[in-house]
Amino acid sequence: MPPPAPPPSSRRSRWMRATQRLRRWAPLERLAVHAAVGAIHVIAALPARWVLTAADALGSLLSVLDRRGLRAARANLNIVFGDTKTTLEKLRIHRRSYRHTVRALFLLLHLQPLTPKRFGRWVEVDPAMRDAWQTRLLRERGGVLVSGHIGNWELMLGLRVLFQDFPPTVFLAEQIPHGAINDVLKRLRSHGDVVAAFRKGGARAVIAAVAAGGTAALLVDRNVRRQLGGVFAPFMGLEARTSPLPAWIALRHHVPVFPIFCLPTDGGRYRLWLGPDLTTDLPEGDEVARTRELLTRMNAVFEDIIRARPELWNWTLKRWKSRPTVELGRYPAYSLHDPDRA
Repeated sequence: MPPPAPPPSSRRSRWMRATQRLRRWAPLERLAVHAAVGAIHVIAALPARWVLTAADALGSLLSVLDRRGLRAARANLNIVFGDTKTTLEKLRIHRRSYRHTVRALFLLLHLQPLTPKRFGRWVEVDPAMRDAWQTRLLRERGGVLVSGHIGNWELMLGLRVLFQDFPPTVFLAEQIPHGAINDVLKRLRSHGDVVAAFRKGGARAVIAAVAAGGTAALLVDRNVRRQLGGVFAPFMGLEARTSPLPAWIALRHHVPVFPIFCLPTDGGRYRLWLGPDLTTDLPEGDEVARTRELLTRMNAVFEDIIRARPELWNWTLKRWKSRPTVELGRYPAYSLHDPDRA
């Protein structure tokens, strides 16, 4: 029997409570949806350089106005870099990180409908990737693609748009408290055989996709509480609650797990990177030990990219919101004690 869920108000942010109150007002929700649809049409019609300029300006502004995000980013940056970077350097990383986050959203809107031509204009893909051993293995057996809020996570699934013989893919996306806006985002993120599923019930959808020979695509750099299945794995020198879903799927369905990222290059374009199979040479043992080892490898890939290019990660994520120790220690002030057993 799963452990009881925590009180619903204990972890909700003021934003969540406010949006849930607004959700009760149907006229405001309809207005928000109309505004979102209108923004899609406007951003899709603008020249690309205007879109990037607007995204950077909005990102810089929000990096200052979002005080809660700024506090989380400062705490995270202090954990990772300590005194090796100055306060000014950390603020610059946060501002550039916010710009990349807004760019990801704006380009999701700007590239609608996402076609192979539009995708190829923005994302460089090595032609050899079509016949690389990773893509051959995915076509033959299906598998799991893991990524995070690094670079442009919205464009990474364009691989399925570019390679028509790539297996059907289910992308597990975040959900916000407005059903109508969720529907809009789901349509934007779905391209042919790439289908977006939300986290509530989405795990069943991605497992079913892999069982049928398809691919699951997961963003796995957020804190996942114990009540939702999260397990502790090392990340940036601290234990962090991590989703075990990619390991569970891989170990039970005998499929590979590949890290995938869409990282920016000069000139505002991106390059798609597909990493090695994280299940290779996993040590023998019980499922718990093998799951931890796979998640440790996965987090290590993320860590290498973040340390090398820290401006590409969304530092406002409360990655260490759960901690295994009663004492705060090196964990940020926002973290909460989340023991393995209640």
